[in-house]
This record gives sequence, structure tokens and C-alpha cells, in this order.
Amino acid sequence: MPTATTLRRDVASLARLASADLRALWRQAETPAAVETALRDVLPALIDAYGAAAATVAADWYDETRDEASPRGRFTAIPVEIPDPGAHALVGWALNEANDMPALRTLVEGGTQRRIANFSRLTVSQSSVADPGARGWSRVGAGGCDFCRMLISRGAVYTEATADFEAHDHCNCTPAPQWA
Repeated sequence: MPTATTLRRDVASLARLASADLRALWRQAETPAAVETALRDVLPALIDAYGAAAATVAADWYDETRDEASPRGRFTAIPVEIPDPGAHALVGWALNEANDMPALRTLVEGGTQRRIANFSRLTVSQSSVADPGARGWSRVGAGGCDFCRMLISRGAVYTEATADFEAHDHCNCTPAPQWA
């Protein structure tokens, strides 16, 4: 039975793999300038690769969830493509904000996790809006912070493509389709 917990776990596994790749980058870059160059060279491709995998995982999960719910009509989830997930902006922001290498690592890894998860989140939310058998999506998760608990407690069902899924670094929330 596909659950939102299953999707969150699978996307978190992808983010952990990306973090492992980043750890290798941190070990290889010996100076701050080398770290910046490596991040600008590697991070966009890393986020794109793991993000595409997260979008595919989310589309598969959506389709399995839909099959189990048996809503009317036919629909197949479409993995999103994000032309610019903001890797370069993340690097610039993290370099500006961090006071030392551990802080830089924390900021980059958190931002990377959020960007990878956004591929999954957008796949589910956009599919939920486009699917004639769904009435939209709602936010589900563990509610690890006040912001997330507040949004989850609203129980709102978002029905428009313009409804953004707001998330923060290390956010463990995801959209879940609500069937008509």
C-alpha cells in the first residue's frame, strides 16, 4: 500500500545519497576557493540528477496511489522538469551566509535536500491538479516545526496550479492527492 510516508522515505533516501556525494566533494576541496568552484561546477548536476529521480519516484508513487483509490477517468502522473532548481543561487546564498565550513556544509546540504524534494512535491501537486480523478492535494507530514504543523492542521485541499507548496530545508512534508 503506497503511503505518503513511503514517498517521504524514498525521497529522503535520495537526499541522503546526494549528501554522500557532497561529502566526497567536501573532502576533495582543500581551500574555500576550491569549495566554491566545486560547488558551482557540481551542485547543479547533482540536484538535477537526484531531483529527476525524485520526480520519477513521485510519479510512480502517484500512479500506484491512484490505482489503489480507483478514481474516475484515466491519468498518468508526469514527472516535473525544473529548468533551474536554484543550485547557483543556493551556492551564492550559502557562501554569503556561512561563517565557516561546517556552517557552509549545513546550509548547502539543507538547500540541496529541499530542492531535491521539490521535484517530488511538484510532481504530486501538479499531477493532483491536472488529474480529472483528483480534487487537488493536501499537505501531509510529520509536522516537525510550527510552520508545518500549522499548514497540515488547516486540512486545506489545494485545487489550482498556482498554489505553491512552501517548504524549508529538511522539511519532511509532501503533498498527497485528494480523490474526487
